Amino acid sequence: MVSLLLIDTDPSFCSDIDKEFKKYQEYTLQIVSSRSEARQIADLHQSGIIISGCSMSESLEILREIRDFREDVPFIVLAARGEEECMVEAISAGVDLVIPKGEPGKLCQALSTAISRMIQEKYTPAKRACSGSAEEKISVGPSAGYCIEALKDAIPLPVFSRDISGVYNDCNTAFEELLGLSRSDIVGKTNHDIFPSDVAEHCGHMDELIIKHPYIQQYEYNFSLPQGGSLDVLISKNVLRDETGAVYGIIGIIYDLSDRKMFEQIVYASEEKYRTLADYTYDWEAWISPEGVYQYVSPSCERITGYQPEEFLSDPDLVIDITHLDDKEKIRCHYQGEFSPETGACHMDYRIITRSGEERWISHICQSVFRDDGTWIGRRESKRDITFRKEIEKAYQQANLKLSLLSSITRHDVLNQLSVLIGFTDMALEMNTDPEIGIMLRRVMAAAETISNQISFTRTYQDIGLQELAWQQVYDVIRNASDGISIASVETDKTLRDLEVLADPLLEKVFFCLLDNSERHGKSVSICQFSCREEDESLVIVYEDNGVGIDSHEKMRIFERGYGKNTGYGLFLAKEILAMSGVTITETGISGEGVRFEIRFLPGFFRRDAGLTR
Repeated sequence: MVSLLLIDTDPSFCSDIDKEFKKYQEYTLQIVSSRSEARQIADLHQSGIIISGCSMSESLEILREIRDFREDVPFIVLAARGEEECMVEAISAGVDLVIPKGEPGKLCQALSTAISRMIQEKYTPAKRACSGSAEEKISVGPSAGYCIEALKDAIPLPVFSRDISGVYNDCNTAFEELLGLSRSDIVGKTNHDIFPSDVAEHCGHMDELIIKHPYIQQYEYNFSLPQGGSLDVLISKNVLRDETGAVYGIIGIIYDLSDRKMFEQIVYASEEKYRTLADYTYDWEAWISPEGVYQYVSPSCERITGYQPEEFLSDPDLVIDITHLDDKEKIRCHYQGEFSPETGACHMDYRIITRSGEERWISHICQSVFRDDGTWIGRRESKRDITFRKEIEKAYQQANLKLSLLSSITRHDVLNQLSVLIGFTDMALEMNTDPEIGIMLRRVMAAAETISNQISFTRTYQDIGLQELAWQQVYDVIRNASDGISIASVETDKTLRDLEVLADPLLEKVFFCLLDNSERHGKSVSICQFSCREEDESLVIVYEDNGVGIDSHEKMRIFERGYGKNTGYGLFLAKEILAMSGVTITETGISGEGVRFEIRFLPGFFRRDAGLTR
């Protein structure tokens, strides 16, 4: 029975191997997880064959340590994916057999076959005549021929050996399959007998280099096959030495790079496609690594700033240095702050000074980016030149200011004249004794009051949208809106206590309008209530009273300008104010049971702040 010692630090792999090897009665398997345990067992000669599942570098360290006191012990390495290219180096270091690490069942089968062949190759009939069985004497040292024989049958990659004159003296099955030739057609032949002249000459030249100055030779080559076609391969070779150290041949292994080359082409094509897309974007695009270093800067940066991509790549602080003095601290805090995969999207507008000294406005947006497997690979930035937009906005603000001033002056003058008209009309009514003239004067008075209301409406409507949207505490806005309202009870549900909404600063007028309408038209309203609910990721603020409600035929018209029993502008203005932030308002109450207005805020326009809870 052959005793095996496995060294591996993966408990799951060791468990699977142990389970599989129990199917092979001709072996006993002992498993350890450390080099010290392996040395102790090997020193006591308690193992016939040592198998290392550690990394290639660690396996070679274990080999050197054990061979210091047991030169004869056979040593097998299980190579992990990506380590196959080191097989020649391992064999040169004294490893007897290298087998790719794979699925435990197939791996144990390959090990059993390889070990059986090792025993058969080592113990010829003459040797079996000696006392003891082959299994008992497996601890006797390996020979060079035995190593190559074991390799050729167990390694799935093409392996070959040649003498120093270039004549093939051995190969494995994988090499036969690669060339489409049998071993008998290969052994005893040279490269000139098998390959085209250019391939043969190249192989001869490379062999000459390694024979004159021995080293582990690795190079990529496009292999022209005897049966036609070609193959991209990595060839790894080392010299074979005799007992005196003289070079007597070459051993090599061929690694098929077709998949890698195909993958590289796919990656190159993909990179070219996306780089072309990024390079030709009008905006200034960039990618910053998790370490805060620029990995890519698009050529558009030069059009916007006057600086080339290479300048930003070599000097990450350049983006801060060109920032306008008034905005520099904000940008410095942004770039020098802590970023993590959890950092959300960020948007800001700021100014830069270009290479030519020109001031420009930049709209900056950045957000974290991830691979498909969720790995954080940094941040993507997009910068857009919005100088023209800012100039238009400034011109618009100036024009608005002038129009607002003109409107205010005109409105003031018209209201003054209306006051005079209303005053004289009122005096005429008091002095008049003619009924028909009285009717006409009252009509004049009504028309003047209507004009006054319309002029007042223009003042309120002019203010809508002039100020930026702001976060407002709903509870406080409702409380301010209810000041001066004579309804007995204005209730605010607790769901509103920690609520903030992003809306026009005139939001208070919306709530006042609802309360005022209840007081004017609800007919003895004694209770009104504000509450809210979240629905389909949106927020709905609900206003209800216990009045007479709104007739069904009026529901669609109450938000029209001029419709209603007072000025007709209240609900129209409320709807316009809410629309500035994409908020909608509808009336869903039942006639005779009070009004029910629902105000719906979209996601991103509301939030909860636990600190506001009262």
